[in-house]
Amino acid sequence: MLRINKKTGEIPTDFRDDYLELLWLLDQAAGLEHSLLVSYLYALFSIKDKYREVRGDLSTRSYLEHSPNGRGGISVLKEHDSFLDVALEEMQHFSLVNRFLADLGAAPNLTPQVYPYSCDLYPFDLALIPLTRYASATYLWIEADACALSLDPECEGKGEPPEFIREVREVLAKGSHRPINGIPRNHLGSLYQRIVAQVRKVAAAPPAFLPAGFPWGDWDERMNWILDQGEVAHYRFFRGVFTGEAFGVSDPWKRGRDYPSYNFRRLTAYPGDEDTIPNEDARQLAWLADLHYWILLGLLDQGFRYRELRLRYAAIDAMTLGLWALGLHLARVYQVGVPFDPFSTQIEMGRTPEFAAAVLGLLIREAQDLVCSLDARNLLPTDYDPTLFRVLLDNLQGAHALDGSGRLL
Repeated sequence: MLRINKKTGEIPTDFRDDYLELLWLLDQAAGLEHSLLVSYLYALFSIKDKYREVRGDLSTRSYLEHSPNGRGGISVLKEHDSFLDVALEEMQHFSLVNRFLADLGAAPNLTPQVYPYSCDLYPFDLALIPLTRYASATYLWIEADACALSLDPECEGKGEPPEFIREVREVLAKGSHRPINGIPRNHLGSLYQRIVAQVRKVAAAPPAFLPAGFPWGDWDERMNWILDQGEVAHYRFFRGVFTGEAFGVSDPWKRGRDYPSYNFRRLTAYPGDEDTIPNEDARQLAWLADLHYWILLGLLDQGFRYRELRLRYAAIDAMTLGLWALGLHLARVYQVGVPFDPFSTQIEMGRTPEFAAAVLGLLIREAQDLVCSLDARNLLPTDYDPTLFRVLLDNLQGAHALDGSGRLL
């Protein structure tokens, strides 16, 4: 878990070796980005169709326009964003950090988090909850720069009006178990500032085992892009959500017909638990959503480790053609959130690339069989693509020697 110095609010240096310190910081960034994008997706799926413009609509656009260099380059800083835009851009951040780890010769970090997730960067835990005013305040705090929500005299005139800062802190205090004031607290941007500084240190004296022409300048630029995007575009979007302006109604946070989201709590799709989803149809659909989540993480892990671009695009398919429809359907029909249950303490599924691919192939077949069962009972969302898993298996077979059943040849 990422720590901060409780006296100074700074992220401490843990390793004397600059390369090891960079790997540590990137590993922590990958874990945080994973936690953020999952919590954003959980809240996004809870938004009612009445506010689909705020939520975003995947059916009218392509994920692929979110290129590795950002949607429309830096123009994203000037354009109106939806919640979907923010979630997709967090996926980009997650992808970039893991690509950087892989380029540096390290393993990617796609380990699912256990929620609520506690981190010294924030005075609250990251939790999977529907969109509420408290949730929007946490997102606003996460994406803020050092002065935006600070009452420190050094930030006077550089951040929000004091009355707005106090309002945000009041809302946060109602849901946080740790003090908002008193202890120096950091934001995600300060982690990326540390990463950028560390990249430059390692670039000045890189380890001998890295290629002589390693693109340090490109990675410096990408980490700065992540920093700028969060502190400008994402902060602006969540400010409008927090104030209610994004919804175009006078007071969406007052309980009533204008309230923007469904009210539900996180439950598990694993059977036999005291928090298991009680409706069996909903539980099976949620289990399918979990399978999608684990499959896309497995595809990404292999895509990053072995530089298989087709597997990274297959992971995009698992999200856009399956998980998206399931998340909206579970909220609309059953008032249930995607559980995002952990598959295990790691996502690497085998001791060799071949065995990992074989296990992943069997997981895809497991999901395919469940889809057939749900489809026969007319339980699948109308916009769900039941042919998706054939595409995923084709991509996996193209990258590894697997038969049509997902087994090693």
